[in-house]
Parts: sequence; structure tokens; C-alpha cells
Amino acid sequence: MANVVLIHGYAAGLKASVFRKPFGEHSGFVALDAEVKSGIAKCFRWSKNISLTIGECPNPLKYFRLYRDEELLAESSTTQSALREFLDRSDTTTIICHSLGCRLMIGTMNTYGIPESVTKIIFLQGDVPTSATITNSAIRDRIANRTLIIKNYFCPWDQSLLTSAILHRTNRIGLMGWNEPGVTNVFYPLLKPMNLHTSPMRDREFLYGLITK
Repeated sequence: MANVVLIHGYAAGLKASVFRKPFGEHSGFVALDAEVKSGIAKCFRWSKNISLTIGECPNPLKYFRLYRDEELLAESSTTQSALREFLDRSDTTTIICHSLGCRLMIGTMNTYGIPESVTKIIFLQGDVPTSATITNSAIRDRIANRTLIIKNYFCPWDQSLLTSAILHRTNRIGLMGWNEPGVTNVFYPLLKPMNLHTSPMRDREFLYGLITK
């Protein structure tokens, strides 16, 4: 089985009083908890750790500020270089990213490249503008000669990405797909309540298929 790296999205380190705990070792990829515990899959943790009191939990500005802070983290050279080093140490063949983690991965690819061992990158509900491009020439060459497969899973009714699209005034690759040469777009229907945005992370059959096929 592949050596898999999982890259979480927004708020993996958020503790919201008694209502929500920070994600555990699986970083929100609950469907692959067994693979994480066995060492088959490894999570790159990059979130900002924050704890809200019970009185702060209803305040939407707290969540908006965390989102903005983590956007900066995802786009920072420090986080991106740390991800590249993590990939080098992990002997990675498959990378699965979710939401804001997709933005981190694309920035890392463009600036620092990826190890030659990586043959597949999966974007799930990417919180990335559709105007984003892969600028690293070595990676573009690998996509063209099919030694690197990139798939982008999207769904138009993702409520979190609809909010992001309104906030940024631009569409997201996880909503309607990504018009990037060589990238395969795949429709994935978000059906698991309550948070539709995290549906693929909780879909055991789907995620297990991604790492075994």
C-alpha cells in the first residue's frame, strides 16, 4: 500500500469549549484513522491551535479571524518549506489534501517542488481560487508525461466553499472544478451530514479506494 500523506484544512486545532475538540491524530481524516494509527498514512499538522470559551463560541468573528490567520499560514514560506521537508522524510507516493490544505499544497509545489516518489495528488473540496495555476515547470512536465497524476474532487453545493467564494469574490476549485491543464476533475456528491464540506474525509470506502488503487 502507498505511503500516504494527509493535509488537513481549516480549524484542525480548534477547541470550542465543550462543543468541539481539536482533531486527533487523524487530523480530521476520520475514515483513515486505522491507517494513520498503523503508520501507513501520516498527517502533516499545520493548524493554529486556539481555544474558545463557551461565551466566545457564538461569535462568528472568532472563526473568521482563525480562517484569515490560517490562510496566511497556508501561504507562508515557513509552512510550505516545512511541508516539503515532511514529504521528503515520509517517502511519500500519494498526497491527499482537503480544503485550505489544497492551497498549502499548491503553494508548496510551485515554490519548493515535490519529491520524485510522489505519483498522485488528490485535492478534496479545495479552498483555492480557480485562477490558481501550477507554475513549477518540473511538475508541469511530470503531469504532461503522466508520471504525476492530479485529481480534483468538487461539488457545487459545498456550503463552506460557497461562503469562501462570496468572501473572496472568486470561485473555488472545489465548487465547479479546476481548468488546469492535465488535472482531472471528478464530481463527488457531498451527502454526509452535518458538515457537508468534510463528507469525503468521513467516507471510508471513498478514501480507502484513493490510497489502494
